[in-house]
Amino acid sequence: MNLYLFDFDGTLVDSAPDLVRALNLALARAGLNSISLAEGTAMVGHGSAKLVERALRATTGDHSITTDSPLARIVLSVFIEMYGPICTETSHLYPGAIETLDGLAARGCQLGLVTNKPREFVDRMLKPLGLDERFQVVVAGDDLATKKPAPEMVIHALQLLSVDPSQACLIGDSMADLGAAQAASVTPILVRYGYHGDLDVDSAGVRVIDHLTALLEPA
Repeated sequence: MNLYLFDFDGTLVDSAPDLVRALNLALARAGLNSISLAEGTAMVGHGSAKLVERALRATTGDHSITTDSPLARIVLSVFIEMYGPICTETSHLYPGAIETLDGLAARGCQLGLVTNKPREFVDRMLKPLGLDERFQVVVAGDDLATKKPAPEMVIHALQLLSVDPSQACLIGDSMADLGAAQAASVTPILVRYGYHGDLDVDSAGVRVIDHLTALLEPA
């Protein structure tokens, strides 16, 4: 592999506590009940708008709510307001993240970040986490018109670095990552930890790793 593309939330960074805290602050502003950390974690992976949609459906019982619903738009704007100041309060890298990135770079591999997280938050978090100078390309959730599991974000990263899909892989934790990798014809690799949602990683038919450092070992 010449290019290793990484998902952010649930793959490199355990960010769920800060995400769910901000989400509950936004739900409270709307007069709605909070959700548990476990419930919120299961909703992460498809971007902020989808996170809010899922939370509203769970707390209101109204499954007709979409990301375009007026309530969803209002709660999303409050979530973004609340999340920015606290997005790095408890979020931390998973074990072996820096060791893995540095090890791959030392081998001459290119590194990229492809995340559904909005650019505003990605830019806020990279430096405090020590990730700001480790990627040759960063594609955030609002950089393009579509998000993972659509393939465009992955394809965009490949084009920016002039890498053929056969020489690239995407490491992630969710159905969005798996779908994007497969649609873009890059090799998918899933982590056994992270935010799987309804994805059974062991039944996905792709390589699954227990720790990021496994990427430094022979497949």
